[in-house]
Amino acid sequence: MNERDSQADGLRVRTGAERHDAVEAGETGARAAELRVALDGIRSIRGLTNSGPEPQARPAEWERRRLLRTVSLLLEAAGMAPSAVGEDGEPARTGYRTDDGERAGLVVVRWVGPRGSGARYQERESLLRCRQVLRDWGFEALEVRGPGGRRHLEVEAGPG
Repeated sequence: MNERDSQADGLRVRTGAERHDAVEAGETGARAAELRVALDGIRSIRGLTNSGPEPQARPAEWERRRLLRTVSLLLEAAGMAPSAVGEDGEPARTGYRTDDGERAGLVVVRWVGPRGSGARYQERESLLRCRQVLRDWGFEALEVRGPGGRRHLEVEAGPG
């Protein structure tokens, strides 16, 4: 089963690749409550499975095996808006877009939006906010410039 489609805990994460109408329909107080419960679950898992002086300061093995899911969840729960796609598959809303990286254990975070939305000009500041959220949760997030000078983050769980 694809991690992106996993709903084992009943919460479908938002990677920014979802249909625009589905994202808009799902923005409710209930969604915010589900995100809070999911964050509490991450904290609990870290406390139960990580050893050492600061078990909450680094990702647990469970998160490492579900890196795309965890990164997407943390960004949305922190108030970062996920992008969404229209019927044509192109971005229909400005926000983060997460995807598996080129190698195992790597997630890429981009800031995307519809043509003419100005997403490219929001990219640096928005990715800096994403990077801070992820670092606060113990992830390593490196800003990289890709083709055409576009920025993105490469996110890893870091040392165990």
